[in-house]
Amino acid sequence: MRASELLLAYVREIQELQSAVSLAYWDQRTCMPPRGDTARAAVIGRLERLAFERLISPELGVLLANADARAETDADRALVRYWQREHERKRAVPPDFYQQLVTTCVQAESVWERARHDSDFALFAPHLANVVDAVRRLADYLGYQDSPYDALLEEYEPGMTVARLRELLPPVVATSTSLVRHHGQRESQANPSLDRGPYDLEAQRRLSREVLAAIGYDFSSGRLDDSTHPFTIAMSPGDVRITNRYNADDVFSGLLGALHEGGHALYDQGLPEEFNWTGLDSAASFGIHESQARLWENQVGRSPHFWHYLQPLLERHLPRLASVGPEVLAAEAARVTPSLIRTEADEVTYNLHIALRFELELGLIEGRTRVTDLPQLWQEGMQRYLGVVPRSDREGVLQDVHWAGGMFGYFPSYMLGNLYAAQLFAAVQQAHPHMWGAISQGDFSSVLGWLRAHIHRRGGALLPEELMGEATGHSLSPEPFQRYLSERYGPN
Repeated sequence: MRASELLLAYVREIQELQSAVSLAYWDQRTCMPPRGDTARAAVIGRLERLAFERLISPELGVLLANADARAETDADRALVRYWQREHERKRAVPPDFYQQLVTTCVQAESVWERARHDSDFALFAPHLANVVDAVRRLADYLGYQDSPYDALLEEYEPGMTVARLRELLPPVVATSTSLVRHHGQRESQANPSLDRGPYDLEAQRRLSREVLAAIGYDFSSGRLDDSTHPFTIAMSPGDVRITNRYNADDVFSGLLGALHEGGHALYDQGLPEEFNWTGLDSAASFGIHESQARLWENQVGRSPHFWHYLQPLLERHLPRLASVGPEVLAAEAARVTPSLIRTEADEVTYNLHIALRFELELGLIEGRTRVTDLPQLWQEGMQRYLGVVPRSDREGVLQDVHWAGGMFGYFPSYMLGNLYAAQLFAAVQQAHPHMWGAISQGDFSSVLGWLRAHIHRRGGALLPEELMGEATGHSLSPEPFQRYLSERYGPN
């Protein structure tokens, strides 16, 4: 066998173990009975350890060295680079510690669900403190030069640092803050002609399914379920699942959430078959993955053209909304109003939510912030960034699952995803100047086709900056996003 074939056979076992982890996690978040928490955490911890031990094994190091020396194709070299990076970064992490980290996070996620339901941060706080301690230890094992947060960022966005984020974030915050002030001087309340509900949840689910199918989501390779916090999870080739959350009084939340998760799923369903089980059947980074979700949710889903397409679907599923008219609904979908919940935030204020989370979790990881201080710091930060204050822990510090899952360093991916999305969508528009007419008629093929050709087909073979350079001709910049926001939401 060729050296690359031996490497592929080895890493496939890691990928298959991760597939089992994904299935266990999906079941836990969707339909597992509450008393299964402890056992499920142990099972996921064991599976993750088995995969991790194979990742850091000297045997993999030998296979990588042999494959690197005998690499014949770009695919061979991409495979080696991907697994060398993972192998080298993780070798210093003890398996016992890694298993305990996973178990701690899985248990914390279950407690978070109960705490969020009861709006009780005190219930969750000791579990979060354990997660923070463990994640800080992980950063020490991984190693860093300037900030332990850099080690965690590298897990989600290769090459990203705190210093680079401090360059990218301020201009985005400045543009958002300026536009919030502009819209605050105008009428920003909901259109009085818009019926506020309640709207049947099952009708919302049917509408979401039809929209997902229209943009290209393949239900023969996936499914749509409910969860406390929406997510998309790629189980294995041919099995990419979406979960969503619906609000009887806000149909925009469920519909835009479905588009967001659908964007993630289209990426996973569009990866090349030849990458299956190799590790390259993944995104270039979490920020690039988020760009796909944010592009479909915002650039497409908040456009008036999308709502013209949606009109006949509303007549079938939510006829009370259909009588309002697409122009009013499009304006409502693009309304700028500071709000409490990140996942329901408009495009202009969304990155202000991310700025707050980055500020808080950086303080936690660098040891400047205590877990018990989070509710108060959250209140103060929401007032400072958005001018609104949560009335409960559920609306505030408990609204996201990420910290429970140990995903410190992930939140900046959402902001980076917004920047990537704007830069990519500008390239889509340049390539397909007449696409909006097609979207109004329910034809999304020009958008999906461009993304398939320039993003999805590359999988994890390129690093984010390499991918952006290849797809758009430019490195990542906040300017396309600032320009996009100003054109859509600025003074006319």
